[in-house]
Amino acid sequence: MTTYGSLFTGAGGFDLGCDAAGWDCQWQVEVDLACSSVLAKHWPDATRYQDVKDVSGSTVAPVNVVTFGFPCQDLSIAGRRAGLDGVKSGLFFEAVRIIKQMREATDGQYPNAVVVENVAGLLSADKGAAMGRCLDELAELGALGIEWRVFDANHFGVPQKRRRLFIVALWNPRTASRREVFADGAVTPRDLQQDGHLVGFYKTQGRYDGPQCGALPPLKAITPCAITGRGVRPRQITPLESERAMGWPDNHTKYGANSVEIPDSVRYKMCGNGVVAPVARYVAESVERVLNV
Repeated sequence: MTTYGSLFTGAGGFDLGCDAAGWDCQWQVEVDLACSSVLAKHWPDATRYQDVKDVSGSTVAPVNVVTFGFPCQDLSIAGRRAGLDGVKSGLFFEAVRIIKQMREATDGQYPNAVVVENVAGLLSADKGAAMGRCLDELAELGALGIEWRVFDANHFGVPQKRRRLFIVALWNPRTASRREVFADGAVTPRDLQQDGHLVGFYKTQGRYDGPQCGALPPLKAITPCAITGRGVRPRQITPLESERAMGWPDNHTKYGANSVEIPDSVRYKMCGNGVVAPVARYVAESVERVLNV
């Protein structure tokens, strides 16, 4: 069974997708205490660490795959776009450090692959230099095959238009050279059919915000979405509806460890900062096929 460890785990959206692909979670790293509590409820057997800066790749359990969706605040087109020099998005280099330490401690045996997730804005941050730095760092770690692709969650059975970039780095020369991870013509699940009159929008319009027909706009950590339809008064979506828009199980974020109830405002934030599980599953299954060549 393919083992994995996740950095910047959040509420576990990435991990839900990996588990659905048949992978086994060994450890998670998450600094937010509410998120960590949710993780403890759903992944009681995984080892958890709090601050990524305190984690050493030479001491955590070696895993086949390291996954991480590092903070996007400095890369998003809605932010200040400080790029990888920003305090938040600069944590990418902590992930690189951990991967390097693991490979050195295992004589290059682990990890076999790394999967990175972030906003599509990474491609244009610093006029493309930020993406170039990410690829250079992975290449410096010895990755022999690196691919990337932007996926829209709306193409994976959830009613949310959410474009995210996934980068996959491979170390095994046999798998890296024999086949692509995201082969051209790969079939993805069809869109979820929605009422054609459904309109999703943010309660307050931002610079780049606009109504989305048939689906919600990308969920945010703040500013919950609202929905309306023909003959229906606008209303704010519920935390459960936010979870469904992320492809997560109902009430995934409602309780933490020891049945502690999570406030709605925190649940909205978890969803807005999370990874859509069906997309993560597709990526994990794509990586699995390549690892097993």
